[in-house]
Amino acid sequence: MKKRLGLISLIASIAVTSIQAGELDLISDLKISGDARVRGVSVDGDTAASRMDKQEFESRVRLNLDFKVDKSVSVHTRIVADNNAWGNNDNDEFTWDEAYVVVPFNKDKFLLAGRIEDSYGTKFYGSNGDPIDLALVGYNPTPDILLYAFDFKAVEGSVVDQGSSLGLSSTGDGDFDAYSVGGQITIDELVVGGRYVFLQDNTAIGNGAYADADSHMFNAFALGKYAGFDIQAQIEKRTGDKYSGGIVDEKMFGAYLNVAKDFDGFKVGLAALKTQDGYVSGSELPVSYLTNDDLGMAALGRVGAYGDTTLFAANFSYAATSDLTLEANFAHHNIDNATLNGISKDIKIAEYDLGLKYSLTKNTDVSFRYAQGNFNESSLEDLTVIVGAIEISF
Repeated sequence: MKKRLGLISLIASIAVTSIQAGELDLISDLKISGDARVRGVSVDGDTAASRMDKQEFESRVRLNLDFKVDKSVSVHTRIVADNNAWGNNDNDEFTWDEAYVVVPFNKDKFLLAGRIEDSYGTKFYGSNGDPIDLALVGYNPTPDILLYAFDFKAVEGSVVDQGSSLGLSSTGDGDFDAYSVGGQITIDELVVGGRYVFLQDNTAIGNGAYADADSHMFNAFALGKYAGFDIQAQIEKRTGDKYSGGIVDEKMFGAYLNVAKDFDGFKVGLAALKTQDGYVSGSELPVSYLTNDDLGMAALGRVGAYGDTTLFAANFSYAATSDLTLEANFAHHNIDNATLNGISKDIKIAEYDLGLKYSLTKNTDVSFRYAQGNFNESSLEDLTVIVGAIEISF
């Protein structure tokens, strides 16, 4: 009840404050959107953490509030209420997931500042799709070109006294920053770009010491449509230092390609992924059910988290009717020196996925998805994931 009252109070306070200030235009410009999801989940077998037998229901509501001030300054906030398991109140989450402003100035420049769910500006790599806090200055010399620079703050520890260093805290959180320059160009329906990110890791490691590790990230990507194909491609390399019980050479590498084409309602896609040195992919990486949070609970965890990974997948969907879509996916995982469930050896996983999605109304979908992951290692129990969901967008 407290969470509901908090949300109601938020909307009410916006209205009251606007009326008191005479800014009635704010209310008329307020746009409310979001989505709601209820799903049942069944997981049997090995996962990234342990052998797991889990059958539960969960629900999530995400609410976006968007409005403008002075007809040009955009304000965005997203609130998430997440019940990860019905009947377990300890799993309830209520978070202010996003909150940022976009301020245009000098005709072709803008400032974006606040919290946003983003991966250093891309979907697949970087911050793994988690919310990050940043200040970004963008420049649009033409409508099709964007240049930018930003300061991204990942972790900021507490300063417990004036004589201490930034990052010292009772929880040992430490300090982590990223500074970037980058740009992109839109060619018809295809966006091509890249960026350089300087990563500074001053994580607290105990006894008043900090990691003091600096690394460099080079990234290039292409997203959109070209010659009738849907294209998602990205390559990223990191060099310099990383802290892993001490300063070691950074060797992280990630490459991803997903190409799909629609043949009058029958869509065929091929995906390939390569990670090196424990590189972890983003939550929105659309490869297979077992690596995707929305489709299959990411039951194997994020790709690359448990060893160097090569993954190939074939994805199919067919619009049987205007309301019914059928899906089928096949994937092959090859993981070097896997650390899954205490083993440390190369493993292979054959994945088979089936799904369907039916539109009850324009904004309401019912889906059912099944994933089977078969290990070549006899000590690992094959993984079965079933997800049934009702999703509403508004």
